[in-house]
Amino acid sequence: MDRRKFLYVLGGTLTSTIVGFISGCAKKSTQYYFNPYVAKNLDSPELVHCFTAIGHKRGTKPFILGGTCVCTPTEELLKAYHADGFLRNYNLRRLVAEYENRGIVLAHENGWQCNNQCKQGPHIVFGGSCMVSPTIGTQNFENVATGKMPRV
Repeated sequence: MDRRKFLYVLGGTLTSTIVGFISGCAKKSTQYYFNPYVAKNLDSPELVHCFTAIGHKRGTKPFILGGTCVCTPTEELLKAYHADGFLRNYNLRRLVAEYENRGIVLAHENGWQCNNQCKQGPHIVFGGSCMVSPTIGTQNFENVATGKMPRV
């Protein structure tokens, strides 16, 4: 191999090595799980499920009977169901018995807020057996209210 050909090969090799090194070692941009420059939507999401912490949404029937209401049964709630034309032949004992027969937990001892992380969880709307209202201000609260399936 003559000297001129050797210098061409050496120059090409060095050039490609330097370009590869510079492009491979470039600083990678910070990864965000959200776009930090987009303002959060100020419109509240549509509520799909009502529960005790939010209050009963008129016109909804109990979740276990095909509705979207997961409020803890009370006399006041039963009157609201009756006013909406649902469960006219039910009294409070019968409604609570429906939940108990299906193994659904309505409340924990001493009012413990499990945020649906108890052994009966997740929340009933996500296929669990816990119907305790989620803790206010948590992602679970928003997920249950909007019906948005949590990412695992």
